[in-house]
Amino acid sequence: MRARHVVLIAAVGGCLALVAVGGAHAATTTTPTTTASGTAITGVLTADGKPVPHVTITASQGPKQLARTTSDENGSWRLTVPGPGHYRLALDSQSLPPGIRVERAVLPDFQVFGTFAQHAVFNLSSKSHKAPAGPSTFDNLLNLLVSGIRFGLIVGLCSVGLSVIYGTTGLVNFAHGEIVTFGALVAWFFNTMSSGPRISLVLAAVLGFVFTGLLGAGIELGIFRQMTRLRTGAIARMLVSIGLALFLRYLYQVIFTGNPRSFRQYSAQSPVTFGPLEFPIRDYAVMAISIVALVAVGVALQRTRLGTAIRAVSDERDLASVSGIDARRVVLMVWIGGAALAGLGGVLLGVSQSVQWNMGFRLLLTMFAAVVLGGLGNPFGAMVGGLVVGVASQVSTYWLPSDFQFAIALVILILVLLVRPQGILGVQERIG
Repeated sequence: MRARHVVLIAAVGGCLALVAVGGAHAATTTTPTTTASGTAITGVLTADGKPVPHVTITASQGPKQLARTTSDENGSWRLTVPGPGHYRLALDSQSLPPGIRVERAVLPDFQVFGTFAQHAVFNLSSKSHKAPAGPSTFDNLLNLLVSGIRFGLIVGLCSVGLSVIYGTTGLVNFAHGEIVTFGALVAWFFNTMSSGPRISLVLAAVLGFVFTGLLGAGIELGIFRQMTRLRTGAIARMLVSIGLALFLRYLYQVIFTGNPRSFRQYSAQSPVTFGPLEFPIRDYAVMAISIVALVAVGVALQRTRLGTAIRAVSDERDLASVSGIDARRVVLMVWIGGAALAGLGGVLLGVSQSVQWNMGFRLLLTMFAAVVLGGLGNPFGAMVGGLVVGVASQVSTYWLPSDFQFAIALVILILVLLVRPQGILGVQERIG
């Protein structure tokens, strides 16, 4: 192994050690369940613009009531719960003043994550006040469509590397989900952890992008290049990727614990309305960044020498090597770029939802569906497949429970493959 490869692997090991030390410290100092004060849930009760005082609100888990409070003269209230988790918030309608009604007195599954105070809303109005009409079916479907596009762009961004790695090496990489998680955890370490540098999320995302690319290089140089040199079969390399995925996933759980976390910035934004659309500004930013990144990847693959070399190695590696292309260097660059894009996708997913130790694993089946749907080994197919899967999974929740959204995406995958077995952008191959 060359000296520079040893140095690169050592650098990746140092990155993992840095995050491990920081995560271990986070497990003992920043986990809300270990603090004395707990995590706060707050809110303000108003009806027709006027505060509603002396209303009782409780928080519970199962049959056990954990906290109880009463709104003050300004309608403000505050509950302290042990830490991150799912709670049942209930407003006692019997304590409401005469003439005031509540639209929904119980929030059965209010999620608490992170260490910051989180806001809960109970909609109150006077009984003489006519409730405004809710959003129309068109508005609901349009919002779900945009939400699906956002999710699909993230899936496509994460799936590009998975597709290109398969195209150039023939490896079905089951550890790709953990690469996605690594990018989010690195960004969270630099942005949010109390003992960390607490830099801006933009710089933390750049560091997550870079460090995840280094992780991809370390995996290629330290594991899969050595297996290729020993002429290890595709099945054995796939099994090694499964083992690597299990190792990294549970390493993340041990270091960072199982509590969901959010970034220090942009985690609690009010929705911004553009016509019928109503999303936090961070969701629009996530879509814009994803589109720019995917367009940049497409241009790089079509207009640069490296992109031409990647496509040549994907089509016929032996012929590309004979033509003077350094196939090993191309594969290394594919691992670096594919892992870096996955890390960026993990950061964007963490911004949209939350950062968790198994977030990449939960996305892995969706990424495989996007890659197969678009066409195996075709990076542009992965982008298109990600959009199809994202839109289908989100829009279907208008008619079906959200638990079925990924099942619907897989049903669409099956239907498309029955009509077009090579995928949307795949190319038919003659077998003889």
